[in-house]
Amino acid sequence: MKKQIVTSGASVISQKKNERLDAYLGSCVGITLVDRQANVGGLLHLLLAEATGMHVSFQPKSYASTGMPHFIKELIDAGASKERLEACVAGGALIGPLSDQDLSLDIGGRTAEVVQVYLDDQGIPITESETGGYSGRKMSLDLYHWNTTIEPTWQIERPSKSPFQTDVVFNIDEAIQRIKPIPQVALKVIRMIHRDDYTIKEVGSEIRQDQVISGRVLNLCNSTAMGLKTVVDSIDRALILIGEKRLLKLVVTASVKSLFPQSSQGYSLCKGGIFQHAIGTALIAQELAVFTKKAAPDIAYTAGLLHDIGKIPLDQVMAGNTPFFYRYMQENCGDFCEAEKLKFGIDHTEAGMRLGNLWTLPNNLINVIANHHFPETATEDQELVTIVHLADLLMSKFQSHHELEQIDTEKLSERLNRLGLNSDHLPILIDLIPKNIFQSTAMPI
Repeated sequence: MKKQIVTSGASVISQKKNERLDAYLGSCVGITLVDRQANVGGLLHLLLAEATGMHVSFQPKSYASTGMPHFIKELIDAGASKERLEACVAGGALIGPLSDQDLSLDIGGRTAEVVQVYLDDQGIPITESETGGYSGRKMSLDLYHWNTTIEPTWQIERPSKSPFQTDVVFNIDEAIQRIKPIPQVALKVIRMIHRDDYTIKEVGSEIRQDQVISGRVLNLCNSTAMGLKTVVDSIDRALILIGEKRLLKLVVTASVKSLFPQSSQGYSLCKGGIFQHAIGTALIAQELAVFTKKAAPDIAYTAGLLHDIGKIPLDQVMAGNTPFFYRYMQENCGDFCEAEKLKFGIDHTEAGMRLGNLWTLPNNLINVIANHHFPETATEDQELVTIVHLADLLMSKFQSHHELEQIDTEKLSERLNRLGLNSDHLPILIDLIPKNIFQSTAMPI
């Protein structure tokens, strides 16, 4: 059966056909509505209860208060009768290790409540509801039989050729040696971004020296995700059309993508999940840097992109050990890094620091890689580290199907205060998440 993923802030309406709609829900809320007699139905994936008014490109389908009326109108326009509609609701979970602040804010719970009240006001019965709880869910709508299924993401079958490993002999140095080296052009570009005194001529000259990276960059420039209306056939033309800062980020992104595992095993919960998480964290970090004015946006993007590079060597042995991590996180509600140390003798932040030193990355980026779980332990540039930490947290809450890790929120108030923010800003920060990161094929920079 053909499958279609409904991303956050989107809905799909369909007539009867042999296909399935899927939505992966963390703190987000999913709703299916079907009219079995008219053979019309759809799935809506909501981000928040209501708009904060901060996002420049308002998208009504992202919010329960505006998305629900819009969704029902689309169904009626497609031939459904409101009197015959049946609803299922899922999501709104409290994802990851929890703090008292998570419990008091309960952003997903508020979204679910708005949905349920609206459906009740419209006289639409809810035939199944699985909201709240502490784990993500996958919501699916069978467009042929009009059946909705809801299952915890941690129960979804993940094929693995590796048996469960109880004892792991892991040598981090050997694992790092097996990683292909980062392209030199990427290292040069990262240093350009760090020092911020490059020229357009210098940018073009460095990129053209690596034909492979140049080709990847041109492919990205001509992708639908970039949305350019003209063909980009040279690095010089790319510089003119998108500018040197954006082009530099494309180079780093294209280079890093080849280093991350592209499988759906190990840390990833979907194909290329670690890289998709890295891209999303980078884009959110960039937006947070602009909003808070506490870091340079291009440096925040690069730091977000590289924050989890320590998972690259550890992923070599993770596939056979995911059952241990699922069980450990469910039973102990512990920090993910603790589980890594228990199983491998090292966590991904320390492994990433070693890799960053080997690549001679700038110190501020190594500092982010080593301390993004606990920004207060950073020895320098705590504000940049905190920005990446919050971006990582938002990705784990609202794109929970990308990877296994969840982020602790115990000291969230303290970390928000470091950026001049408080818990009242959280809905605004969520609304700052670039909506196109929810599209798995996009690389919007």
